[in-house]
Amino acid sequence: MEELLLTASATELQALLESGNLTSVQLVKACLNQIAKYDRLGPTLRAIVSTPPEEYIPSVAERLDKERAVGKVRGTLHGIPIIVKDSINTDPLLGMPTTLGSYAFEKSQPKGNSVVVQTVRDSVCRLSGLRNLIAWVTTSHPAGRRSMVRLNRRTSKVESSTERCISVTHPISIGTEADGSLVTPASRAALYGMKPTVGSTPMDGIFVISTTFDTVGAMAKSVDDLAILIGYVQEKGAGNNGASPDYRAVFQRDWSGLRLGFVDPDKWWLPSGLVKPVEEVHTQIKASYEAAMERIRSSGGEVIYPVELVHPKENGIGKAMDTIFDYEPRGVVAKYLETRDDPNMKSLEDIANFNIEHADLELPEDYPNQNAILDALHHKFKCTDYEAAKTTLQKEALENGVRRIMEENRLDAIIGPTDGPLASISAAIGGPIATMPAGVLNWHGRPFGLSVMTLPKHDGVLGSCLHFCSSKIQTFR
Repeated sequence: MEELLLTASATELQALLESGNLTSVQLVKACLNQIAKYDRLGPTLRAIVSTPPEEYIPSVAERLDKERAVGKVRGTLHGIPIIVKDSINTDPLLGMPTTLGSYAFEKSQPKGNSVVVQTVRDSVCRLSGLRNLIAWVTTSHPAGRRSMVRLNRRTSKVESSTERCISVTHPISIGTEADGSLVTPASRAALYGMKPTVGSTPMDGIFVISTTFDTVGAMAKSVDDLAILIGYVQEKGAGNNGASPDYRAVFQRDWSGLRLGFVDPDKWWLPSGLVKPVEEVHTQIKASYEAAMERIRSSGGEVIYPVELVHPKENGIGKAMDTIFDYEPRGVVAKYLETRDDPNMKSLEDIANFNIEHADLELPEDYPNQNAILDALHHKFKCTDYEAAKTTLQKEALENGVRRIMEENRLDAIIGPTDGPLASISAAIGGPIATMPAGVLNWHGRPFGLSVMTLPKHDGVLGSCLHFCSSKIQTFR
């Protein structure tokens, strides 16, 4: 069973459930055993905050098995366990506190499930664990199991241990992303990951820091699983120009005329401030990148290389993003805190003060500050600055940037190394982005991936490109 969980997709597990070769009771117990083995003991990944009470889990799984036996199947993921990020509210009745990874919320509770959790729980599957929060608030888990080490929106996206726990314990996961916090960790665990168009998923009951950049997304072990899960978390038609969110149907079309633009990997690489440059790593990823282009060409796709895509450092885009990241959190966080029963935590100021008063718990020794929170509290930006920043992104990132280059080259999507800032330019335009496994580094065995992005509300096109490319490229999982 352990080997099965390491490699099997949710679709493959569903086939075993349908055939009677596996039950949901057996599956969820196996997932919990994996959590105990890898998260609590052994390598102690410390990525799972909580699971439902032991007495609760078998009864729910048994009920789902009984429903299946009489022909009542809730959906394509009926009986499949799922991991949910610890910034997404779950009802206290589920027995899994939503802590945001912080002692500040150890004793408080959400008023109920987030819209996304309620939709998924009612329609398709059962929840079996909360992932540790992987971005923004510097925290330790209330049980003292620290998994985040930095309060930095630019670096936390590549430092989470969460994706490793998903890869060994569960087939699918729901999370959030503003700028890379889904696709980057997914690529580093040989997983598929997707952030859909901003505004296409319900965000009620979810802790985020930005309405401009944040949305709900998913990680999975196959493209089909990713398509199914995105279809459930996304509001109908919101990310696909009004069409059905079932992207599996779109995957069946003929993609012989697919046109993909590839950025120059030498220009689209994570800065040395985030990742220490290693020539051997860069050489291998670039070789894999070039091989992927050749395989796509030989399979009937058209490759345009290099495409001169606007970079986040150009035309004031990065500065505009920083302005928005500083301006929005105060109001966004206050609105989220209204979804919780906690008289002591009503504002971003309350969180900052708690961190100061409990610095020994909240501020780790290797990064003993909360600069991102303080920047959001003490910035000098006015509403006019904020609106100007949004206008800059609309004009320079979207209209004069991504849309122009895609229309001039008649591109379906743009591809770049996931170990690069493609997620940032995608965030700047509010568009969808996904990642797929591309190989494993000889240097230290870490997987790496390719990211695919396109224009907002063209999520189905992106999913189709992802499916086409992954079927032509020798992906590693």
